[in-house]
Amino acid sequence: MKYIKKILCLVITLMITALMSSCSVQSKMSEPQPEPVNLSQPQPREREKRIGDIFVSPIGNDSNNGTRENPVKTVEKAVELAEKLNKKEKVISFAKGEYSVSSIALTGKNNGTVFYGEEEDVIFNGGATLNPSDFETYKDNIKMLDLKKYGVTQEQIGNVRAFGAYNTAEKYGEEGSLYCELFCDGERMTLARYPNAGEENLTTGKIIDNGDSKEIYTSSGTQQNPDWEDMKNPRGGTFAVDEALANRIKGWQRSDDIWLFGYFQYDWADSATPLASFNENSITTKYASVYGFKEDMPFYFFNVFEELDTAGEWYIDRDKLILYFIPPEDFENKSLQLSLETENLIILDDAENITFDGITFCGTRAGAIKGTGSNITIENCTVKNVGESAIEIEGNKILVENNTITATGKAGVILTGGDRESLISSENIVTNNLIYDWSQVYQTYQAAVAIHGVGGVCSHNEIYNSPHEAITYSGNNNIIEYNVIHDVVLKSSDAGAIYSGRSWNQYGNIVRYNCIYDIGSDGFEPSGIYFDDALSGQEAYGNLLVNIPGCAFLLGGGRDLQIKNNVIVNAGTPISYDDRAIAGIEDGGWFAHAKTPNEGLWATLKEFDINSTAWKEAYPQLSALSDDFDNTDDPDFAANPANSIVENNVIMNKKKNIGSIAKRVKKYSCVQNNNLYTFEHSPYIDSDYGKDISMNGFSALPTDKMGRTYY
Repeated sequence: MKYIKKILCLVITLMITALMSSCSVQSKMSEPQPEPVNLSQPQPREREKRIGDIFVSPIGNDSNNGTRENPVKTVEKAVELAEKLNKKEKVISFAKGEYSVSSIALTGKNNGTVFYGEEEDVIFNGGATLNPSDFETYKDNIKMLDLKKYGVTQEQIGNVRAFGAYNTAEKYGEEGSLYCELFCDGERMTLARYPNAGEENLTTGKIIDNGDSKEIYTSSGTQQNPDWEDMKNPRGGTFAVDEALANRIKGWQRSDDIWLFGYFQYDWADSATPLASFNENSITTKYASVYGFKEDMPFYFFNVFEELDTAGEWYIDRDKLILYFIPPEDFENKSLQLSLETENLIILDDAENITFDGITFCGTRAGAIKGTGSNITIENCTVKNVGESAIEIEGNKILVENNTITATGKAGVILTGGDRESLISSENIVTNNLIYDWSQVYQTYQAAVAIHGVGGVCSHNEIYNSPHEAITYSGNNNIIEYNVIHDVVLKSSDAGAIYSGRSWNQYGNIVRYNCIYDIGSDGFEPSGIYFDDALSGQEAYGNLLVNIPGCAFLLGGGRDLQIKNNVIVNAGTPISYDDRAIAGIEDGGWFAHAKTPNEGLWATLKEFDINSTAWKEAYPQLSALSDDFDNTDDPDFAANPANSIVENNVIMNKKKNIGSIAKRVKKYSCVQNNNLYTFEHSPYIDSDYGKDISMNGFSALPTDKMGRTYY
């Protein structure tokens, strides 16, 4: 299993090796430094024992009354029986085994229900478990299976659909749930593609026709297309291909359902599109790209039967319902699962006091648990092999604790709650979870944890292995703390492991005591903590950032930021603090949209009543902000990077520098008392991060508390 921990913890030492003379592949960095160790090591925790009211077993019968001696068989029947109980808490207890689940809706009549797995491997499966012995040999190393033997229908298989955070399928009326997928031993298999996964992608050739797009590129700069939002069936793009690729495409017989996936303009904007047409020197996409097309951007073809040529690849003939698969070694002893359910396995509809404890959710083309509710607890569960996000709930007092989340198509956990008008806290908590290998289909802006609203907490999670961001948040008074994050943002440069951005009203958020290390990959240089596009009112302290190829902190021109007492080791740029908002107003350029009063960032100052009692007490500096464009030199002019403090940080890098601080930042804010070292002269050589080192007000980091604490 992939969740063998990369960091095996607990000796509280970060050995800093002497600086090597050669540079690493990541050009901005020196040789990578050793990983942080002696982070928190999770310890076993005894689960709460619950007394069942209704009992369910795979060998039960729905004509039974649901006692332990006479259990029912299905989740649906158990829920029905629990509804009739006149109790504040109704415990449905599940014996070990697999339960076939079609989407289950929980409403007010289900309040107080607890779904309790008595043993390990209580599985709610929305898909079909396939028997390797049912496969026949098609030819060579390709196996085939007639899915009709399993009662699988064309509707359950689904058509190939667009995916990617920036896909444009809705403009063609062709949006929908993801198609079914194949999993082997918990790993997502690859729909037959060219080039193969792990090989170098193709790249777009000369752009012949950009098609329709949201952005229009002219000699004078980038402009917004005023017709884009209302546009239907926009033109796709056309770009050149070489003769070898054109000839290869000619050999694909099912050309009416061949797809492309790529990053057609930016490495943070992924999308899929059907192939519309091709000739001897170019291809045309059916769907437009939101930001248009650019030469030399990566893409690949998928759903190509003729490219079924390597272990782990599969293809379904949707007319005949035949699954073709090149299995990995020892295929006969592996588990196989096909995701089929088109809806979320659990749908919450204003439900309250619902608990899931010790359940595994899998096998859906959608997500595991989604909806609205309050006092919802999800603990000791596993979510895997789902097409969309694992858990997505809007409400208050939601606890997501001690779960394992892996192999999702989209995000991990998304919680939204609280009241921003009154700044009443959601009391939502995501803590002590192991989240890895998520965002496997949608490649950008699908966080392991996303906290939105007021007063959410994301703490003590271990998060790794994803193409894009790990944690994102928006709103006010949220806390991101004690998380360990590594090997993320593997396929993007303009992104951060912890990310939020573009607002002048999202004050009060705190990012503290997180360990972020070894992010990015060859060719990609992302940032560690990224406060994008003038995000203001944030506080970040006590974070440990090691081997960050881009910026350890990327501060995008915001104000009222506090960046204190962080340790930065081996970052391409330790701290980058620019002045993009005021520069856009005074100097133009790509942030010139900040010139427009009452729109964009300026609108965020009027989104809520910042002069109300609640807001004025919480953030008095907000009510003092000016929007007087005739006096842009005023420190209180909102676009100025003013009133920030960058101090008492410890920075170790090749150049012994802090990074890049804009002149306007130095003018309006305070950058002082930062401790700069080369590796040879670092006080941390042969020292512990736990050691009490006193210098310029710096306090040692609580590394032994970072990461999961129990399981």
